[in-house]
Amino acid sequence: MEGYAYILTHPGIPTVFYDHFFDWGDSFHDEIAKLMEIRKSQDIHSRSAVKILEASSNLYSAIIDDKLCMKIGEGPWCPSDPEWKLAACGDRYAV
Repeated sequence: MEGYAYILTHPGIPTVFYDHFFDWGDSFHDEIAKLMEIRKSQDIHSRSAVKILEASSNLYSAIIDDKLCMKIGEGPWCPSDPEWKLAACGDRYAV
């Protein structure tokens, strides 16, 4: 899911594998669908701006278009501004 958290929150034209979306169970489907919904509602597109806040072996965090904040990895990190709200999370990611 970390890969989908990245490609569905970052600029570009993401691809979701059919098997992952339809054949890997409801939990996986629902997590991908939630990330797709967030991407659409925040209008993330191929020219969205990315500000990387942290990049290390156990943590990656970024802000996309100043409206979406995301984290991948086990390292501790949380946005400092209280206006951010958790929209989706999994074992090793948060959006």
